[in-house]
Amino acid sequence: MKKLYLMTALATIIGAQGAHAAGYQLNEFSTTNLGRSFAGIGVVGDDFSAMGYNPAGMTAQKRSGVQLGFTATEIAAKAKSEQGTDKMDYFVPLPSIMGQYNLNDKWFFGLGVYVPYGLSTKYKHDSHVAQHEPVGVRKSELEVIDTNFSTAYRFDMGLSLGASAILRYIKGQLTSNINNMPYPTQLGVVNVNGNSDYRVKGWTQSWQLGAMYEFNKDTRLGLAYRFKSTQHTHGKEYVYVEADLGQYGIMGMMNRYETMSNPELPASWILSGYHKWNCKWATEATVKYIQWHRFYTFPAYSGAGDHSVQYRWKDSWTFALGQEYYANENWTLRAGTAWDQAPTANNNFRTNRIPDADRIWFSLGASYTNGHHQFDLGYAFLTMMHGRVRDHYQGGDLDAKYHNHSNMFALTYQYKF
Repeated sequence: MKKLYLMTALATIIGAQGAHAAGYQLNEFSTTNLGRSFAGIGVVGDDFSAMGYNPAGMTAQKRSGVQLGFTATEIAAKAKSEQGTDKMDYFVPLPSIMGQYNLNDKWFFGLGVYVPYGLSTKYKHDSHVAQHEPVGVRKSELEVIDTNFSTAYRFDMGLSLGASAILRYIKGQLTSNINNMPYPTQLGVVNVNGNSDYRVKGWTQSWQLGAMYEFNKDTRLGLAYRFKSTQHTHGKEYVYVEADLGQYGIMGMMNRYETMSNPELPASWILSGYHKWNCKWATEATVKYIQWHRFYTFPAYSGAGDHSVQYRWKDSWTFALGQEYYANENWTLRAGTAWDQAPTANNNFRTNRIPDADRIWFSLGASYTNGHHQFDLGYAFLTMMHGRVRDHYQGGDLDAKYHNHSNMFALTYQYKF
């Protein structure tokens, strides 16, 4: 029982997909970028989020300041199987805070706290997914919080270079139902029911490098590289099972296991551009390449032994295009669209925990500036390709077809000095 559960649950930390960007990446720590589907990330210079995408882009922001952001992301999915239809629909909050200090026209320093990776799915206790035998999926949560220390330097010839040192905290929880699972006892093999709650947390560090070239004040091109990081986590898993032994009564057991796992977060490349055509219009674009790699081994250990899992992943791409309209000195309007590729190789490597698929973004946004103050609003709608989950590989997933979508609402306040 223990091994079967871990093969299903522990693999999810590295194998699950987020509903927000390819893999379990999150970009939602910038409202202005959300409004253009994250086109031009790191080089536009209309908020203080460049440190999270391309630290060299901090030099495009001419003023020092701080910003407080909040994004509410809807997780909505409908799973259809032979057993029936299950739904989940709820919102996940994503706050962020970032600040930048321009020492002079050459040196720039930044500090930010935000969530660059995460996932969340919740099924009702009596849903078909949760009642699937022998392991039913209930809840999956993964949150990675970055504390980012960045600096950038602008050279005279239009070139800017930047770097980020990142202190990274990871926290994960996986909850499952145990349904009619064979379990050996002194009276022979009996079927047991119960639940399992697996939790891990830990710290690590990561790095990011960036470069940006300004052809002129209206045209910028940036390239950034985010290094792969290995998360060192420890935690506990609590497993409760009970079985009806007939004349011997009900047998109940609670076990606690020490756990550890070292999942990796992928390296990525970001190429972004910005061009202002005239005093009213500007266009942004981004190409992102995420190095998941096709074969991936996820090491996981507990008191029950080695439960490493190999996933067949492929590298993925994101393409985004945005448009800016500068209505007047106070108001800026924007829109964007993007195609975001999922790294799942095929249906056999998609899970009930996060039923990911390729997605298309449609976004709108606006900014209002008055003196030292700026207010940003953003909205995005994500529609996802229909995806199927097959139980051939995991052995613990319900075979189902998913229809997924997401709505995102974002608000940011900036103070510039």
